[in-house]
Amino acid sequence: MALPDTETILALAGLVTTGVVWAVERFLPGRKRIGYRVQMDTAIGVNPQAAHSMVQLRLLRENREVPDATLALLRIENDGSKDIVRNDYQEPLTVDFPGRTIIGVEVPDANPSTLTAMLDRNGGLRPDGSRLAIPRVPLNKRDHFKLLVLLSGSGDSVTLDGFLSGGRVRRNAQRRGPSTPSLALGATFIVLVGLLGGLLLNSAAEEPVRMECASGRLTVDGSTAFAPPMRETARAYEKQCPGAEITVRESGSLAGLGNLDRAGRSAPNGSPAFIAMSDVPAPRSYRRLEGQPPVGVVLLSLVVNERNGVDSLTRRQVRAIYDGTYTNWRQLGGADQPIRLVSRDSRSGTRRTFETTVLDRSEPGVVSSFDCATKDRDRRARVTRCEVNSTEDLLDTINRTPGALGYTETYAATKHAGVHTLRLDGHEPDIEWGRQRDYPFWAVEYLYTYGRPEDGSLTAKFLAFLNSDTARNFLRMYKHVPCADRQSAPDDVCRP
Repeated sequence: MALPDTETILALAGLVTTGVVWAVERFLPGRKRIGYRVQMDTAIGVNPQAAHSMVQLRLLRENREVPDATLALLRIENDGSKDIVRNDYQEPLTVDFPGRTIIGVEVPDANPSTLTAMLDRNGGLRPDGSRLAIPRVPLNKRDHFKLLVLLSGSGDSVTLDGFLSGGRVRRNAQRRGPSTPSLALGATFIVLVGLLGGLLLNSAAEEPVRMECASGRLTVDGSTAFAPPMRETARAYEKQCPGAEITVRESGSLAGLGNLDRAGRSAPNGSPAFIAMSDVPAPRSYRRLEGQPPVGVVLLSLVVNERNGVDSLTRRQVRAIYDGTYTNWRQLGGADQPIRLVSRDSRSGTRRTFETTVLDRSEPGVVSSFDCATKDRDRRARVTRCEVNSTEDLLDTINRTPGALGYTETYAATKHAGVHTLRLDGHEPDIEWGRQRDYPFWAVEYLYTYGRPEDGSLTAKFLAFLNSDTARNFLRMYKHVPCADRQSAPDDVCRP
């Protein structure tokens, strides 16, 4: 094979150099960056000047007059080179209108549209005088939302403040366009590409997920840990595709796999509209189940009754609790309270993950308690241990049972009253994988179908939708790590 001539080598070297310089100019200044623009800030004039002496009109909101009314439109966007998650906000974003009072605020535009619902959750947008607190919402690259704010008063300035871990918040110019260095680099790049002639340079790029609708009915069943974001994603798909009806059930990982296998064996065409979601790989006995690319990483936590008086355990201590070595929290520096174990049943993928990543063995087979508080089933057992069927049952039981210890999906635990998540081996679960890698308790979420779904079917279209920005945002909202985002979850974690 002949070597490239000198001109080709020089052109290729110039192309590479130009690309490097462009990358530095484009990406180096602030990899995480939130930009904002004031697209409108104008007084609302209701009295025509020519008729001022004859008529006086008033602007009312909820039967209250709004004096010196102004209307402001802000665009807030992720204009950096890296996705932003909730934990990146060390201080929430706050808009300030000095000298004015906020009367009302709306979200007239958001991309993706699911950001509107996120901005309305947990108290939503909270005006306080001249300041407006914005909820911590995840923003993928190029995501944005707009705020339309009605104000009263005579001020005319607008600022947006906040603290972004590893990034910054800045005000963008009204007119956005390529900088002069970018234009020069672009021209150089075009010339060099022309010199290369027939040389083709291919780079792998992730294709955007197109929203394609299919109608029909689909059942998604399995993991209780993954059901909440899956249910949100299903609702979003149904909203955009009115002909689709998606039912999300949470029977447990292994139960969901079994239900899929039974549905497949009884289906006339052998491929039912059914997806199983599981925290563990399907057993080999389910030979017709076909694994789909993993959709995300579920972060899991040890949880205790908040009155137990402990904040952290090592895996060695957890193993000693489950084998009966420790029976009272005072032995571990906590309250004088008997330790009571609340476990999931044997069909739970969360339990399987707990056994493999924390206990390093199966849980004790003896269920010694019906009420989870006393050994009313087996008084000779070394530990007080009961089993429940779902995440919600486990959290409710731990809340009402002094001394209780269990394990569950992290997001659900942080939202439940009366329970407390523990550090494990000194580490906490973190949606940012760089900070998460030393935390041992997590599971990859697998999806299964019975055989290969038919092209164009609702099953196939919904599986593709799970790689969309909308689905990723729901995963992050529930503190899961999306496998579709290679910056968040590395390939070796999300390998099928």
